[in-house]
Amino acid sequence: MKEDNRQKEIRLKKELAKVKTQNANETRKITKNRDFSVGGLPPDTTHKAIRASNDVPDVILPPQKRRGKKENIPF
Repeated sequence: MKEDNRQKEIRLKKELAKVKTQNANETRKITKNRDFSVGGLPPDTTHKAIRASNDVPDVILPPQKRRGKKENIPF
């Protein structure tokens, strides 16, 4: 009898999980995730100047990373 109750509990848990997934799939809403408006960048964006080592006195910064001139050949 104890095993029967345990098997029944496991079966009910599986059924509950199945019903939850079905409900989640049915109630899922599609949301708009992109703005295709015309005009490019919003007007509130501003250009931030990149600070160089000579902008701040008494500071020595490491040199900027440079892109390699070679192609990315994997072999």
